[in-house]
Amino acid sequence: MTIKKYIISFFLIGISSGLIWVFLITLVPLFKWVDNYFQEELRHDISCNLDTCRIEDYYWNAVFDTTTNREYLIRGKMLDLISKSPNKLIGILNMRKSKCKIDKIGLENDTIKIRILEDEYLTEQMGTSGADCYIGETIYTLTENELIKFVRIEMEHGSHASPGIYSRNDYKNLLREN
Repeated sequence: MTIKKYIISFFLIGISSGLIWVFLITLVPLFKWVDNYFQEELRHDISCNLDTCRIEDYYWNAVFDTTTNREYLIRGKMLDLISKSPNKLIGILNMRKSKCKIDKIGLENDTIKIRILEDEYLTEQMGTSGADCYIGETIYTLTENELIKFVRIEMEHGSHASPGIYSRNDYKNLLREN
């Protein structure tokens, strides 16, 4: 039985037997389990395990240059080896060590809509530079998909980051000038 069929049948059994509260109590652990399952599937897809996988090689990653005393985005060297579906790219971005995670809302024309989970950490605790790097990594990675030109970010407005529609052009200052 596939994961989707398992979840649907679990939901239908809960509703039909009047045990909706049991379903609601188990919903959070179930979604965590499903998320872990897909994270493991993603690791398998990119042909690495926890010991050998440098997840930074699969997305645009911000690195600090001590010579110039600023951050730059570096394109992950393994990006060309993976599927660039929005779900796959979001899965990879959610493997970053940050508390903030991304939830895909939808795709409309050339714009992907995402929600930042734990957005208060991004907007109030990471600092301006940390928030810029996080959003820059997100935008550059998601726009690796040739159909996506813009990223609409939904989150609470904060001191260091704001919701809005962004493109690579908005974060080109994070690219190293050659």
